[in-house]
Amino acid sequence: MLFEYALHNDSNTIVHVDSVPNGKRCNCVCKNCGDALIAKNNGKIVQHHFSHTTKEESRDCQMTQLHIAMQLHFSSLSEITLPKNEITIDETDITVPDLTTEVKESTLEYRIGPYLADIYLATDTGNVAIEVCVTHKCDEEKERYYIDQQIDSIEYYFPLAEGNSIAKWISLIKDNLVKYKWIYHSDLEIKKLEYFEIVEKKKKKKKAKRKNSALSSLRKAISSKRIHLPSIHKEMEYDYTGQSYKETRLVYPKRNVICDKVLLCYESSDYAVIEGYSGNRVISIIYSFTEDIPALSYKDDRSIVCRHYSNESNESNAPTWTWVKHPSITVKFNQIKLQFISDCKHIYHKKEKLIYLKNEIAKLSSEYLNNRQFYFDRDYQKWKKWMIKKELFIPSQNKMSPSLPDILKMKREYPMLWPFRAWDIMVLSDLAEIVDAYPVSKKIYYCDLFIELVGKYDLSEQYRYLLKEFKDLNTSTTFDPLINEGSIIQDALYPFYIINIISVRKDHLIRKGSLILELGI
Repeated sequence: MLFEYALHNDSNTIVHVDSVPNGKRCNCVCKNCGDALIAKNNGKIVQHHFSHTTKEESRDCQMTQLHIAMQLHFSSLSEITLPKNEITIDETDITVPDLTTEVKESTLEYRIGPYLADIYLATDTGNVAIEVCVTHKCDEEKERYYIDQQIDSIEYYFPLAEGNSIAKWISLIKDNLVKYKWIYHSDLEIKKLEYFEIVEKKKKKKKAKRKNSALSSLRKAISSKRIHLPSIHKEMEYDYTGQSYKETRLVYPKRNVICDKVLLCYESSDYAVIEGYSGNRVISIIYSFTEDIPALSYKDDRSIVCRHYSNESNESNAPTWTWVKHPSITVKFNQIKLQFISDCKHIYHKKEKLIYLKNEIAKLSSEYLNNRQFYFDRDYQKWKKWMIKKELFIPSQNKMSPSLPDILKMKREYPMLWPFRAWDIMVLSDLAEIVDAYPVSKKIYYCDLFIELVGKYDLSEQYRYLLKEFKDLNTSTTFDPLINEGSIIQDALYPFYIINIISVRKDHLIRKGSLILELGI
């Protein structure tokens, strides 16, 4: 950064390099270190500037130079654009836009109480103190003084580390691109007061509405001798074999209770209290007009309920009922806790059984796929006869045996057919024949198809056992297509769905054409 300003020895004032004679005749020194300066202001290529004669230009010298330059810039302005200021209160944005105003008078190092403002500007819209920060921000005591005395003030930041020239900083200021902070802004304070006035009016209006609602509810309770008792929920925790369970359960359901008599015993600007009498039992009901629950104390052991409001943002004005002091629920709590423990154990064992079933089914379906060659060798000739019988294949000298139908190649594997312990192509062919026996455009339920298919095959006993265990759990799983009857059929018929021969629903399919014909070679 080139030095454009210096302290003149004779006048003891800050001068610009272009306002003094060239060379040492400038009679100037560095304001920071006191070293004599040389004015270099005759050149036409390099920007005019001062340079030190015996000392190096230190960082402190540069900071002082930048600070002086910015002070002089602000003091030379005929008009200034005061930057915008904004604040968010309770999720509401309050903004004062930027404002360009005429500068009537400017003063450097202006005394305000015990402090000196870097620049003080008198403008058409009021006075404002400008603080220039190069490295050291305005101290907290000074900021507090500005705020307490309600002095409009802004601090601008010119970090030396950014390496900008004085001209660059001035350009950034003109474009409102210099970082700043309003220390105190009277226009923003006015807008804040206006906002709080509006909020306070809304609060009063809301409180009045809530009070009317509460008193109306209170009068109904007195006239009907009916009081409302809210529900009680308790959080329960239980650890079982390394698993932690946590749940909130209902211990006392809400109810309306008929009393012998209900009386108003207290009313203030914030709440009212009624008392319900039933035999020797007394229940106090507090009707709060706010979010607060008043602290009441009684010498007897009565129960206390409060009707209040949850929070300020609740636009519906719906009240909340809360037990302040409720009767003993120990017996009921212990009963529900025992049920909770039982449920936790059930959940754990159900989860363990699911894991067991998943692993067993995965193992058996994998074994089925690994034995596909065995089933092929055993069932191929049977399938060949079936194809010839259905006139889907006619042997010839060139081709004595049928190849696999293209449609059934659309799925690479059929692990869901493991319960039938047969070659998947044979099973699918029989399934296609069963489906074709049903009318077109009529519902065909997957479970019915499964039962008919079971009639043709020796169903695995392992499957029968695992299916019973699976149904006892009464839950859906990620391995349903390997165990659930309907899911097995739906997944197995997927190739026919792809070519639009069938349409599928949750528990049934509808046939649109012949599945058997699609198996033709």
